[in-house]
Amino acid sequence: MARKFGPRQLKREPSPGFWPIHRKEYTWAPRTRPGPHAREKSLPLVVIVRESLGLANVAKEAIGIISAGKVKVDGIVRRDRRFPVGLMDIVQIEGVPQVYRALPKPNRGLVLSPAQDKEAAYKICKIVGKQNVPGGKLQYSLHDGRTLLSAAKDTRPGGEELAVGGAIQLSFPAQKIVKYVPFQVGALGLVIDGRNQGYYGKISSITPGTYARRKIVRIETGAESFETPAEYVIPVGTDQPLVTLEK
Repeated sequence: MARKFGPRQLKREPSPGFWPIHRKEYTWAPRTRPGPHAREKSLPLVVIVRESLGLANVAKEAIGIISAGKVKVDGIVRRDRRFPVGLMDIVQIEGVPQVYRALPKPNRGLVLSPAQDKEAAYKICKIVGKQNVPGGKLQYSLHDGRTLLSAAKDTRPGGEELAVGGAIQLSFPAQKIVKYVPFQVGALGLVIDGRNQGYYGKISSITPGTYARRKIVRIETGAESFETPAEYVIPVGTDQPLVTLEK
């Protein structure tokens, strides 16, 4: 009888290229569990503790740190060594004063980047879906698997209505919207996928898409500019980015 699910193991060679592990030194790699982020866009906790932060030499030591409840992701203790950590997630380790955020880097993919202490209380979430639900409310789907319910027409203090493509500043642990950043010309956009991932700048133009052509965004990073699909961009602020980004 054939099995009804995919493989339970993952070899190191076909693992995502941005994972900081040796491909030929050992055979097996930790396989992320189904969760808020896809495997191709996330890092398992055991890899973060062992390779990214260098807090353990072997997997057994890293698992001990995680199982002891010393690792928090977005303010919640995670004891699963295979929990996926993805874009904009905040990682805190007990005994380590530095706070880290998962961000894309040019030519490197998703990595842990140092963040300021005040940033541990919030994250930036992109709105990827919006639909009506029973009860006369709207449900917003975010890029990290979260869903938020609001009134039939939810607007921010500035008067903007929450729309797909925009981003919200979500606080922890209350999970309330602190600020809304619309996806529009003049906003600061961070590229999260494609060959330009990791770069950010001001959105200078947005070309509407069609059935056969993607919506295209032009981003200016000082003296240079480039175009990228709109689904590869997350707005991170208006005048200044809401999170710490490398120049």
